[in-house]
Amino acid sequence: MVLSMRTKLKIFAAAILLVLVVIGGGLAYFNFYVKTPEYTLKVIQESIQNHDVDEFNKYVNVDNVVAGVTNNMLDGIIASQTNLPEEAKVAMNSLATMFKAPIVASLQEGLNNYVKTGSWQSGNTTADAQGAMINSDMILEQSGLTDLTFEGIDYINTNEDNGTAEAGIKVTQSEINQPFVFKVSLEEQADGYWKVVSVDNFADFIKALEDGRKEFIKDYLSQTALIIIDKEKILTENEANLNAALNLGTLGSSQTRTDLKNDIENKILPQLKELQEALQSVEVPKSAETLHNLRLKACESKIAYYQDYAKWLDNKDIKILREATDNLKKAKTMEYEANLLTKRIEGQIK
Repeated sequence: MVLSMRTKLKIFAAAILLVLVVIGGGLAYFNFYVKTPEYTLKVIQESIQNHDVDEFNKYVNVDNVVAGVTNNMLDGIIASQTNLPEEAKVAMNSLATMFKAPIVASLQEGLNNYVKTGSWQSGNTTADAQGAMINSDMILEQSGLTDLTFEGIDYINTNEDNGTAEAGIKVTQSEINQPFVFKVSLEEQADGYWKVVSVDNFADFIKALEDGRKEFIKDYLSQTALIIIDKEKILTENEANLNAALNLGTLGSSQTRTDLKNDIENKILPQLKELQEALQSVEVPKSAETLHNLRLKACESKIAYYQDYAKWLDNKDIKILREATDNLKKAKTMEYEANLLTKRIEGQIK
């Protein structure tokens, strides 16, 4: 069928009209969509992925968010100290004001660094109100922010009457392996775009973080106590047998020396190495890293002591005996410090 020129023109005009309608509708939808909380959250996520600080700052009131998070963090830390009397908490509140400025500076710098590079750490220090230097990375780690993984947007509730919205931002805190939903407030701006203005439940996050850390360290202390009791029971028996043989004063006998060396190499050292391996296999919370390192170093020094002592029984080199004695002193010192630190930590988590 051959269409007339008039028919062709009508079809062409209709097609043009349809295209204009589609484009117009698309533009209308786009203009509507970019002025929604959903769009703001999407752009913020993309700005972090693209390390675009300017775009991030366009949709986040960083100063307001950081100030609120700082207040929440200090309140949460104080509230989590359940074993403190109320007057002590009041004193801590007064003391906290001294640290507010450097904490704000640390969080602002950390957030800026995170958007720019993907890492919270900066390696910088800030000063408190008295001029004392505070490690920014330590503050960031204490806040729990450095171990967050974004999981998605849980919900968005918009109140168009007053131009506000609340969004649930779902994350996982890897240090304690727990999920959490941040309540984020957004406000409509004069130009119709939306902006994140606060995180409203950071104190709850800090409380959950502190509770999780306490449970983690309780599990660590319980697990390591069982390991140490199990391994050191046999170790203590073997060491007692060795000391009994030494007290007989028969080290001049080559047979006695050979027997003692065999006991060290076949009984004591294997037990110590099993203890070392068992401790190395334990998952360690950050707050127990110093204690764990003390325990491992004490075990390492004790192994070195017995290895040197076995060598001395074989070659009678006085230099080796001195090295063995030094290693034993180190081991005993670190065991003592580890025991004190264990008691201190136990007192803090009650």
